[in-house]
Amino acid sequence: MDVPSILRNEAECLGTISPRYPQTSLSDSEITSALQKPVWPDGSARTIWNVAQGRRDICFVVSDATRRTAVNRILPLVLRGLRERGCSMDRIHIVVATGIHRAPTADEIEMILGHDVARELRGRITPHDPDDESALAHAGETRRGCKVRLNRRAMESDCLIVFGAVSYHYHAGFGGGRKSIVPGLAARDTIALNHSLALDHEKNSFRRGVQIGRLDGNPVSEEMLEGAMLRRPDIIVNTVVSPDGRLVGVASGHLDAAHRAACAMLERCARADISEPADLVLATAPGARDWIQAHKALLNAARAAGPDGLVALWAPCPEGLGNERFRMWARMRDIPEMFRLLKKSPEVNGQTAVSTRLHAPRTVLVTRMPARDIEDLGIETQPDMESAIRSALRRTAASGRKRPRYYLMPDAGHVTPFISQS
Repeated sequence: MDVPSILRNEAECLGTISPRYPQTSLSDSEITSALQKPVWPDGSARTIWNVAQGRRDICFVVSDATRRTAVNRILPLVLRGLRERGCSMDRIHIVVATGIHRAPTADEIEMILGHDVARELRGRITPHDPDDESALAHAGETRRGCKVRLNRRAMESDCLIVFGAVSYHYHAGFGGGRKSIVPGLAARDTIALNHSLALDHEKNSFRRGVQIGRLDGNPVSEEMLEGAMLRRPDIIVNTVVSPDGRLVGVASGHLDAAHRAACAMLERCARADISEPADLVLATAPGARDWIQAHKALLNAARAAGPDGLVALWAPCPEGLGNERFRMWARMRDIPEMFRLLKKSPEVNGQTAVSTRLHAPRTVLVTRMPARDIEDLGIETQPDMESAIRSALRRTAASGRKRPRYYLMPDAGHVTPFISQS
């Protein structure tokens, strides 16, 4: 990442914050070896093949096309092992955990599963639909009073096996695990109630405990786990995937225990512990296709900037804001009114817009998104990074920080800083 001369002359660099993913993908033998070492609280050695053997109705759950999971590397090995144990492929059905996303296209299904698996199981692959009442079943109620309805096929299957990938998530703490069930297989009203726990409507802020990298004490994540346990998978397989799509980690076993094991793998790759916040973070998200993706990079960079720091972010976003529903929310400027509307009707797009609005005052953006989208987003933009840095330096100087300290984050969407507690 090139550092403009103005920064070298007028500011102090605290370092570069980057992810640390392995350079090579796991081989098939390494994947198989990992699957043969499942994580169960009781120390059991039950593998995915042991769990599925002899079952009459096996439901595989996979993530949709919005997430890289490398399940196309794992499924052929799993299916081969099942065939060797006498399992007929006509016992297997796949449900795509879409949550409230659209159903995947045929090409996307092939990308998710791999060509051979998609062809072999054609006709037995069903996207989840959160609005199809006939395809939903009541699972129970959480202690907070949330009525949980889940995908009927998953609920009624003889054996439920869930595949997913772990990642940092700004509401749930981590993706994967519990999140593949709630919201992945949940009814729209169940999802809305879960997401509503993210916001503290009395303080017009995000609720205490709702933060990246936190499972325990996070009401959104804890509610997801409680809901998922109402139809606990017989086994899960969670992966760690590098930003360029390489499979670098696999954990299988118990819904919570294996998920936490995979989260620990992710943290070794994507967590960056820093000793202090900076006055300025110079961040890039070169792969961000839209603002929904760029927003993750902004949140990561803001964590390194601290409460009073600024972020200069390069995010191309050639596809603009991401969707028209988010545009409606992004146009709003009255944060208390946004919270009022979200209390009435919780929505992920609205929560992302609130987060954007809260971070906007200390962000300078360089982007290629259309002018209309820039206007709707409501964040200061500059034509290039040098101009963005000059703007940020003027603002830090105006606040009395004459020689600001800064971090570089050349891949801000894929590394999450944590300030060490001294």
